[in-house]
Amino acid sequence: MAFYKIEEIEEEHVKPGIRRKIVTGNNIMLVVYNIDPGQGLPLHNHPNEQMVYVIEGELEFQIGEKKSVLSAGGIAHVPSNVVHGGKVVSGKPVIEIDVFYPIREDFLKKPRI
Repeated sequence: MAFYKIEEIEEEHVKPGIRRKIVTGNNIMLVVYNIDPGQGLPLHNHPNEQMVYVIEGELEFQIGEKKSVLSAGGIAHVPSNVVHGGKVVSGKPVIEIDVFYPIREDFLKKPRI
């Protein structure tokens, strides 16, 4: 059990225009993304189930063959191994929260103990 403040979590630069902060539990992971206008993540897949929740901005998100523009309050569910990706489509940055199960080990800087 733990408590966190988002401003105290170290920010990681994923690539130009994309930053994230990560918090992990034993089996789940929460990632807060800040994505600049025009930036995004290409189509990809992974074995982790994922929920995406947009806090600010507009994100064009694709899951499989379906696309939708998610704005503040929009949520997307990405099943395990389904191709997905997204891009900021407005002139404002996007803040989104992603939750993964199980933890994305590839996101961690050091092996979990």
